[in-house]
Amino acid sequence: MDSKTLNVLEYPKILDRLTGFCDFSASMDLARALEPTSSYELALARIGETTEARKLLSTQSTGVGGAHDIRPQADLAARGGVLDPHALLDVKSTLISCRDLKKSFEKRTDEYPRLTQVAMGLPDTHGLVDAITRILSDRGEILDSASPKLGDIRRNLRVAQDRLMTRLQKYVTDSKTVSMLQEPIVTQRDGRYVIPLRAEFKGKIKSIIHDQSSSGATLFVEPLPVVEANNQIRELQLAERDEERRILAE
Repeated sequence: MDSKTLNVLEYPKILDRLTGFCDFSASMDLARALEPTSSYELALARIGETTEARKLLSTQSTGVGGAHDIRPQADLAARGGVLDPHALLDVKSTLISCRDLKKSFEKRTDEYPRLTQVAMGLPDTHGLVDAITRILSDRGEILDSASPKLGDIRRNLRVAQDRLMTRLQKYVTDSKTVSMLQEPIVTQRDGRYVIPLRAEFKGKIKSIIHDQSSSGATLFVEPLPVVEANNQIRELQLAERDEERRILAE
């Protein structure tokens, strides 16, 4: 059937109305792509599916649960891209929804044979759900247990940070140095742990200047005795980042 005839029949308006009943972006695309068929057998099959779907919707609530439109994520992964944690959680919840839907229809094959056949075409999880659960928390955090190497790196990082903070705390509590500080706190600049030195005391504490306040009254300095400790922390942070990326890629 040509497009002119379809427009005369206001077929595009019918598709727009149908799309309005869709709750899922992927199904909206499928609805917009529907075309009339000249095949009597295919028309009967579609009517049969529609009849079963109407019966299902009138008797019970069935949906796609926590499914997401993961086509962009799947495409990125297929091209060798690395998905971030939240994208992987979307994949996980979608696969769980597929698994639950298939199980639901497997129990009602006699009642909904055509819809069951459609549901059986949904993908299997192939261990992906368990794999994602093993490395990610429900909030999308990569778990320490995701790999032995990551666990070791994070333990070493916590120890290094505790040691550094202990050394910097001496500057914010020692009566000889605390009076030189704008505030008795330890903060960060460019990933380095620093203390806020009042500008008039510049040079009184041997240090590296990383930043200054907009007024110029405060210098954010890294005391020389903690430079190596800061370096160690930065190295561990980079190692953590690389291991996290390796885990996500895997």
